[in-house]
Amino acid sequence: MNKLIFLTMLLVFLSCKEDDSNSSPDDLLHQMESINEQIEALLITQCADGSQCVASPIGVKPCGGPTKFIVHSSSTDQEKLDALIEQYNELNAEYNTETNAGSDCSVVTAPEMDCISGTCQAVEN
Repeated sequence: MNKLIFLTMLLVFLSCKEDDSNSSPDDLLHQMESINEQIEALLITQCADGSQCVASPIGVKPCGGPTKFIVHSSSTDQEKLDALIEQYNELNAEYNTETNAGSDCSVVTAPEMDCISGTCQAVEN
């Protein structure tokens, strides 16, 4: 009998867990915009040749994969960039869940890149 009462109390306690997400979709978008500004400030795009150009995936589509790629130079602090992208992606995934976002589920691939006029840029085929 005591075990039954204990298990019942435990189940009630566990079912009362508060939702850790207190952010509205607007709050999430604002946080994502702030991180995006930090990313833009961190990016270095200057290059001497195309081998210095890198594409980093960012964003989370509801059905998987990145929403786009950011083209930048290998001179960018990749460790800091990856940390910011991770924060952005976590917020983006939460936003998708909160808004029941849909997606076309198309696969976004890394662009072809080249150093054009001293700047890393995506190149259309």
